[in-house]
Amino acid sequence: MKTLRALIAFLIAASGNALAQGTIDFHNPNTVPLKFADLRDGTSGIVGAPGSVYGPASMRVGLFIGPPGATSFSQMTMVGLTTNSSSTLPLFVGTFNGGNPYTIAGHPHSEVVSFAFAAWSISTGALTYQQALNSAVGIAGNTTISQFYTLSGGGTPPALTFGTPSAAAPWLINDFTIVAIPEPATLVLGLAGAIGLWLLPRRR
Repeated sequence: MKTLRALIAFLIAASGNALAQGTIDFHNPNTVPLKFADLRDGTSGIVGAPGSVYGPASMRVGLFIGPPGATSFSQMTMVGLTTNSSSTLPLFVGTFNGGNPYTIAGHPHSEVVSFAFAAWSISTGALTYQQALNSAVGIAGNTTISQFYTLSGGGTPPALTFGTPSAAAPWLINDFTIVAIPEPATLVLGLAGAIGLWLLPRRR
C-alpha cells in the first residue's frame, strides 16, 4: 500500500512538473516562409521552392530565448533545433516545425522572455549558429529579437511567434531572410585592408 501511495505521489509530482514547463510556438507558417538572399551571386528566393538553390531539408533552424530585454544573441541560449520541411508541396515550402507547443525545460509557464530564430545551411556542417557564422561558407541569418513573449503551459496553447505585429501582439515576427556568410561588405573591407597593408612602405 505504501508503495502504491508513493507511486501515485510520484506521478502527480511528475505531471505537475510537466505542466509547469513553459511552451512556445516553434514553427513558421507558409505566410512567413524562410527566405534567402545570397548577395555574392545574386540568388534569392524561398527556401525549398522548386528550382531554388536551397531545397527541402537544407537548413538547420535554431530557437533562442533570453531575458525579456535581450538585444543580442550573445544574451540568449539555443533551446531547440530542427530543419526546414523536406516537402516540396506549396503548403510546406519554406516552413519548419520544431513543435507547437514546444516545451522549454527549466523555464516555467508565464515566464516572460525574449526569443528569436536563426537558420544556417546544413552544408556548413555546423550544429550551432555560431559555428555556422565561423565557418565562412554557406548562408546563415536570424530574425529580429522579439521581446516580452509570455511562455504558455498548463494546457494553454502558446501564442503565435510569426505574423503581423500589433498592439496586442508586438512580439510577432513577419520576416525571416537568410544572407550569405561572409557578407560581401565584409569581403570588400577585408580585401581593402589587405591591399592597404601591401601598399605600406616596407621598412628595411
